[in-house]
Order: sequence, then C-alpha cells, then structure tokens
Amino acid sequence: AIYLTHMPSEASSSLKWIHCKFSMQLSPAHLADVRAGIGEQLGNSMLRYNTSLGGVALMFDRLAIKSDLAVISSDAPVVFVPIEVRLLVFAPEVGQRMEATVLRHGSDHLALLAHGLVNVTIPHRTAAADAAAGDAPAGGSGEDGGGGGGGGGGG
Repeated sequence: AIYLTHMPSEASSSLKWIHCKFSMQLSPAHLADVRAGIGEQLGNSMLRYNTSLGGVALMFDRLAIKSDLAVISSDAPVVFVPIEVRLLVFAPEVGQRMEATVLRHGSDHLALLAHGLVNVTIPHRTAAADAAAGDAPAGGSGEDGGGGGGGGGGG
C-alpha cells in the first residue's frame, strides 16, 4: 500500500491529480469481476513512468466503469472496457525545485527519494553544476534540476 502523509501545495508541487478516460484492455478471465480486474490492471501500472501521463502514476481513485457493455475487437484476445479514473501523478517540470531525501551520492549520480515515494536519479554533472552555482539547498535534501524522476518505485 502507498501512504502519502500530506499533499504539497498545488502551485509548487510535482504531484498532480489527473482525470483520465480510456478503454482498459481486460482479459476474459476477469469478466466475472470486472471492477477487480480493472483494479488489478491499474495497480500493476503504478510506480512506472508513463509517457502518456508525462510522469509516474502513484495511486488511483474514483474508478468508474462508464458502460455495462465492452467492445471486442476482431482479432484481439481482450475486451475493451470504458473507464474513468483519477490518478495521482509525479510529474516534475524541468527546472522545478523540490525537496527530496538524498539516498546515495554515487560517483556519477545522486539518488533521491521524492515525497517518500519516488526514486529520482540526477546525473552527477548536473548536481555538481547546481552545487557550484550555489543552488543546492543545504542539509539532507536534493533538487531535481534535470526534470528527471521516473521509473522505479519507492516506498
């Protein structure tokens, strides 16, 4: 389970709620309990970078199945179920400042933990350049100066 202790202020946050509507591909094995099948599929996609979202989905809520009918494509072994869901997405912008816990200072990178959930890696040359410019905050926090942050999980 993922537990977020607080939501940072929306204006400066790298966390964003995104409302999504799409057709979920569902195996016929899940037709006995469609909601559980969709929940399982969504759960499996958490804590991974998603290009369409532009970030890492951390959690979901407000799942709604939009129709009692599903679409079967001519040659696909799945059914397409229209859903609507709200996703909490970690999507920092390039140049955005954020607090993170330094986990490791390697020879070529900084490993950080943002929001206590997401592993962020910054190439050392970027971190060194920020430090040389005097932009690095003092004491156990790092900065995501490269807009990176994806992949991996945390927690």
